[in-house]
Amino acid sequence: MMMLWNKPLVIDGEVRECSRCGAYRNWVILSTRDEVWLRCRAGHETREPALDTAWYNRNSGPTDQWHETLEEGLKHLGH
Repeated sequence: MMMLWNKPLVIDGEVRECSRCGAYRNWVILSTRDEVWLRCRAGHETREPALDTAWYNRNSGPTDQWHETLEEGLKHLGH
């Protein structure tokens, strides 16, 4: 499952940044296999251990589309 997170992502009072490019907004947040991953606009992905599936479920809206591949889902979200 994935969702857009356009604003800065604040976890425990700190704004998360991409460790590779410094992006701090316009994330795609992915929830898979009880893990949460952040993907910046440049396509860098990193696991976010401070977030879990319960956090994802509290912050995501209802699922509106199913996609066969990650790439199809990202295209749907405009990434």
